[in-house]
Amino acid sequence: MRQVLCLFVASLCSVALAGPQRWAERFRDKEIDPLKSAALFVGVRDFTEDSSLTPVPYAVDDAVDLAFELSMNAARVLVDPTRVVLALSGEPQKKESQEKLSRLLASGALRHPAGHTEVLKLLDAQARAVGSNGILIIAFATHGVSDEGTQYLLTASSLLAHYRQTSLTDAGVRDTVTEHGVPRSLIFIDACRERLTKDKRSGDVDPRSAAPLMRAMSRISGQVVFSAAPNGGYAYDDESRQNGVFTAAVIEGLHCHARTNPAGFVTVNTLHPYFETHVLAWLQAHKNPSARTATQWTSEGNSKEMPLSACANHSASASPPRSR
Repeated sequence: MRQVLCLFVASLCSVALAGPQRWAERFRDKEIDPLKSAALFVGVRDFTEDSSLTPVPYAVDDAVDLAFELSMNAARVLVDPTRVVLALSGEPQKKESQEKLSRLLASGALRHPAGHTEVLKLLDAQARAVGSNGILIIAFATHGVSDEGTQYLLTASSLLAHYRQTSLTDAGVRDTVTEHGVPRSLIFIDACRERLTKDKRSGDVDPRSAAPLMRAMSRISGQVVFSAAPNGGYAYDDESRQNGVFTAAVIEGLHCHARTNPAGFVTVNTLHPYFETHVLAWLQAHKNPSARTATQWTSEGNSKEMPLSACANHSASASPPRSR
C-alpha cells in the first residue's frame, strides 16, 4: 500500500509577512538546514531480474515529482538538490516529470541504479550524511509484499520467489535511520499495488500486496505518519494524472489547495483532510463506491502543527483539485 511518513519542515521565513514569520519563529529549534539534510528517492518502474513482475507505471514519476517538490520548490525546500540521490529503474512517463528530472540532475542531484545492493548502500550513505539540524528524506515507489506483519519493498533486482532475501523491509529502513542517529526523518513508502504479477487480470488484487499500516519510528522525535491506504487496503495509480492517486493529492495540497492555518501555512494538520477527501472521492468513483475511509495518519506531540508549505496569500479554505 502507499504509505507516507511526514514531519518537520525547513525554514519558511522567506515569506515576507509578519504572521508566517512569527509562526516559523515558534519552531526555531526545529528548522531544517537544506545543506545539512540528505535525501534518497527510489522509483522502480521496471524489474530487471524477474519477468513475472508487472511494471509500476508511474513509480519513477512519483519519485522524481516528490524529489522536485521537496528540493526545488522555494515554498517548501527541505533538502538542497546537491544532497539528493535518485535511485531509478526506468524513465518518467510524463514530459513534465522528464523535465523535472533533467532540472534536478542539472542542479546537482545524482542518479543511480535501483538494484538491491545499490539501494542499501545509498540508504546507508544518505543516513550518515544528515547533520544535527538536517532531515533525512527517504521515498520508495515500487511493489511491496506483506508477510506476517512485515512489509517488503522490492528493488529493481528483486525476485518475487525470494523476496525475503532480495528486497528491503520497512523495519530495516527504520533501523538504518535509528542506527545512524538521524535526528528527524521524512519517509514516503508507496509500495503495494493491485497487480503484482503479469498473470493477474486487470482489476484483480494480489493478497501478497496487502501491506499493514506502517508503524511510526518511536525513537525519532516529532514524527508524523501519513498512510496512503487503510490497513489491508490498496493504493492505486491515476492513469489520467500519471501519478499515484495519493501522490497527486499530496502535491496538490502542498500547492496551497489544502486549507491553511491563520498564519498562512499548509500544515500536517490541514494537509491530511485534503488528501483523505480527494483520495476517498477517487476510490469511490473508480474502485469501491462503498468505501468510507482511504488514508490514515498519526502524529507525535505538536508535530501536527508543523508548517509544510508557505501560502500566505492563499485563502484559508481548500481549493478544488485539478480535474482528473
